[in-house]
Amino acid sequence: MDKLKNASRLVSNEIKWYRVLKYISGMICIAFGVVMMLRSNLGNSSWDTLHYSITLLSGITIGTAMVIVALIFTVLVIWLNKDFKFLLMAIPILLVGPLVDLFNDVIFISFHPEQAVMQIVSLIAGLLFLPFGGSLLIISTYPAGVFDEFNLAVMRKLKMKSLVPIRVIMELSAVSLATIFFYMTGETINQSALLPIYGNIGIGTLIFAFTVGILLKFYLKLFERIGLNENQQND
Repeated sequence: MDKLKNASRLVSNEIKWYRVLKYISGMICIAFGVVMMLRSNLGNSSWDTLHYSITLLSGITIGTAMVIVALIFTVLVIWLNKDFKFLLMAIPILLVGPLVDLFNDVIFISFHPEQAVMQIVSLIAGLLFLPFGGSLLIISTYPAGVFDEFNLAVMRKLKMKSLVPIRVIMELSAVSLATIFFYMTGETINQSALLPIYGNIGIGTLIFAFTVGILLKFYLKLFERIGLNENQQND
């Protein structure tokens, strides 16, 4: 009985309204960022280029493609760690995918910026909101980051001291698969875009790769400075 009470108290301590708010806000920001980069027609993040190519190849929505890819990596993380607690990572996966489809297929269905200025604004919005949403997930302390967990699991298995080589290989693998899948669709480079883009692999993909880590670190430090990260210190 005491163990049951302790478990109940632990759950109640973890479920705080401000953590839930940060968690939900983070997922909304990520979904919005994904769609803004997609609509910019200047390139998506490395993993979203893969999701986009799967969408072109199969006809499923980009949100569904995100869910499928992330669930595959969830299974791999569980297998590598031999721990079913990582099933909790399915929570953000199953929520962000539908949110992306909501933004892409409903809210912004008519938003197709053609002017260079609007395309750049859309890209910048995506570049800013994606890591912002990721940082909110991190400070919420709730499950997040299936690719990060996979990165850590592989690092432990290979007994490596740095995350960087594995992460670079993962990102390059995602873009390489995206390129292969896009080639299989029979489509060609979009020359009508502001800059040439191949299967949503463009200048935005490169910029994201170089800025996401910097922005994520900036947001986390900002949250700590303004006290938004207080739940990690006081609970």
